[in-house]
Amino acid sequence: MNTTDQQAEPVRILAGIVGETMRAAGTRVLIAEVARDLVGTWAAKGGIRGKLAPPVMWLIAKVLLQRTNGKGRGISADAGKLLTAWARKVNADHAADPLCHAGSRGETIHAFLRHTDFGEIREMVEGSGPCVLKTVEAFNEQLWKYPAKVGSLLGTLLAVVNTAIKSAATLLKPIERKVGPDLLADLLLSLVRGIDAREAAGLVNSVHEFIRRLHTGNLLLAKAGKPLFQGYLTSLLEEGLPQIDPVLLKKARVALAEDREALANALADVLRDNPGLVLEMVSAYGSLKTPLIRAFSRRAGLYDELDPEALAGAISLGLSDLDTYEISQAVNTFVRLLNNLHEIKPDMFSSFLTSIVDSLNAEEIRTATAWIVPEIVEAARPFLDAVMPATKSGLRRAGGE
Repeated sequence: MNTTDQQAEPVRILAGIVGETMRAAGTRVLIAEVARDLVGTWAAKGGIRGKLAPPVMWLIAKVLLQRTNGKGRGISADAGKLLTAWARKVNADHAADPLCHAGSRGETIHAFLRHTDFGEIREMVEGSGPCVLKTVEAFNEQLWKYPAKVGSLLGTLLAVVNTAIKSAATLLKPIERKVGPDLLADLLLSLVRGIDAREAAGLVNSVHEFIRRLHTGNLLLAKAGKPLFQGYLTSLLEEGLPQIDPVLLKKARVALAEDREALANALADVLRDNPGLVLEMVSAYGSLKTPLIRAFSRRAGLYDELDPEALAGAISLGLSDLDTYEISQAVNTFVRLLNNLHEIKPDMFSSFLTSIVDSLNAEEIRTATAWIVPEIVEAARPFLDAVMPATKSGLRRAGGE
């Protein structure tokens, strides 16, 4: 197919789709009804229009509502042909000139931006706020006059969700029956293999540079020693937080906590009736945690493979950046808070701990301790033999000082 045919073929196919759509019975009926309405409105004024209207109505019925023999081709095949022809045309353009559209697109974008007043658009959007809010209020006012319709809308949404779930399940069924694990893995993992790693790394670098520039500008625009973002966020919170009802906030958080409890209780009730599921979950514990342990071990081994001097320098630099003063201040503040609370209510902590201890089953704890402690000591004996001499020596030196 020559270049001229490639350029004209999509137009010919599109013209065929439009013609097929116009010949469809539903489209012809729609056009006929629109024409009848227009002619009826035109002839309502009487006079010569009233006399001309019947012949025009007859002509509309004769031309648009006549029966046609045979069946239309349907536009699905033509749509596929159109997509193929369009792709063939674009491929031909790219083969002739890979950047064939860049120049014209740049000019188009420039013309659009030059002739668009974004200030007017901004003013339009900002001024539309009251109108939009009033429209929403009017919609709510009229909608809630018919609660049954609201229920129907919610029921429709539920039907859509259920249909989507069934559709997804139906879509995955052929994979279970016809696609083997090797073919499925090859199809999906080939997508990962095809990712351009260099471009992905470039994107990561660009994102990092964007964050760095934003943070640097935030510090450069600091006011009164506070970063600009902190100042803006403080102003925002000072304006918004006082408007929050603390009692209502407390009730909402309690309600969410109770809902989480209800979810846990419902899950426990169902699992109690399905012990096989519980047993499978318990038996999979080792298989679930072992990959995490191996990954941690591999990361720890990575540090062991590094040059010891370089690693020591990096760790020293990392520790030097820790603000030890702030750490000690945090500890001091926490301890001071505990002391203040104890001074105000001396029995608060003791009562709390006593209430817990009184609820414990001392006999069960005694039985458990009788076998747990000896077994732990026996299992850890090689470790204890290795660390106890140094521990005793350190304690003796500390006591001597």
